[in-house]
Amino acid sequence: MRELLRYPVRGEHAEEALLIGWICLLVHLLFVPAFTLVPAIGYLISVLRSTVNEGEQRATPPPVGWAILRRGVVGGLLLIGYGLVPVAVGATTFGLAGTTSIEPDTGGSFLFLAGSTTTLFVLLSFLYVLPIALCGYAREGRGGAVPGSGFATVGAHAAYFVGWTVALVILGLGWFVGEAVASLSTLGPVLAALWWWYVLLVSTRRIGLAYAATR
Repeated sequence: MRELLRYPVRGEHAEEALLIGWICLLVHLLFVPAFTLVPAIGYLISVLRSTVNEGEQRATPPPVGWAILRRGVVGGLLLIGYGLVPVAVGATTFGLAGTTSIEPDTGGSFLFLAGSTTTLFVLLSFLYVLPIALCGYAREGRGGAVPGSGFATVGAHAAYFVGWTVALVILGLGWFVGEAVASLSTLGPVLAALWWWYVLLVSTRRIGLAYAATR
């Protein structure tokens, strides 16, 4: 864990690694949403690429280069593509809830409960599989992001499950801390953006190490 927490601030590229994401998140929060996240996504994929290929031998962030733009576009498309299923399931569930009378004496409440449970399961599956696709893309290119037998091998591996769980906990706790920081003062969003980016770097590193352990 100590190595994870120190990862974003170690090495000759630490400053640019922190700045690229901090600026992107800050512009996203305050000015232009979504599009400014492309370089940030691309850099996270670069972190996955260096971690997956070199494992613990590479304990410092990679350099920032123009390749992060291309990787960011592909990563964004993967995020959208894999996210279509949980979005569609969730929209269907809550759409039916809005048009169905949920009464104790009818089956509406049961249907809503079943739909909500299904939505939660699909969402967790999306969160579990998406990092595998991103790691596959980082390691092998676009072909590695296509679901196949390798996905099942990685997903069923204990090392990936543990790493994914730790990364999810880090993201969850980091998000709540960032929300608290963002509401403190006028500088809150500025500091929160830096904190969220730091958390993303740490959790991405953890996912990359987990994926590398399965290969």
